[in-house]
Amino acid sequence: MGFTNVAEGYILKAGWIVAIIIVAVAVLGAAYYLSMHAESNEEGTKIDLINVNGTVSTVYVDIADTQQAREKGLMYATSLDDDQGMLFIFDVESRESFWMKNTPLPLDMIFVNGGYNIVDINYNATPESEMVFTSRAPCKYVVEVNGGYCKAHGISVGDRIKIY
Repeated sequence: MGFTNVAEGYILKAGWIVAIIIVAVAVLGAAYYLSMHAESNEEGTKIDLINVNGTVSTVYVDIADTQQAREKGLMYATSLDDDQGMLFIFDVESRESFWMKNTPLPLDMIFVNGGYNIVDINYNATPESEMVFTSRAPCKYVVEVNGGYCKAHGISVGDRIKIY
């Protein structure tokens, strides 16, 4: 009887040790995940726009990577901070078309290929317009920022972006 109680005690201690190890691994995993995503803001991610002179301007963007999110975009948005925007991500690189229906803010639309090069820009798109703008070259990403942002930060076709 004494031996059985001792064995049960070791098994109970071993169970607690395993449980502590599992909790420690979970905590370390969560800490690692948070450290890897420290560059992101709460709702999206960070993009650096790098002009030909190497000047970097940073924009924090919400992500539109589903058909539903891309269709809504920034419709009905009434304001954007100077360093705020939206990143549209497409499954394949192709010429993309955008309009400003139900979008009350003027926007710069930055079309970016799969190599992160800016291939076209629609500057200061007219709010509420149903005129369709199609990129001149295939793109995988489109970044929308406040109208006038590109000119204010010297961003033009041929510049690059970096997505974090």
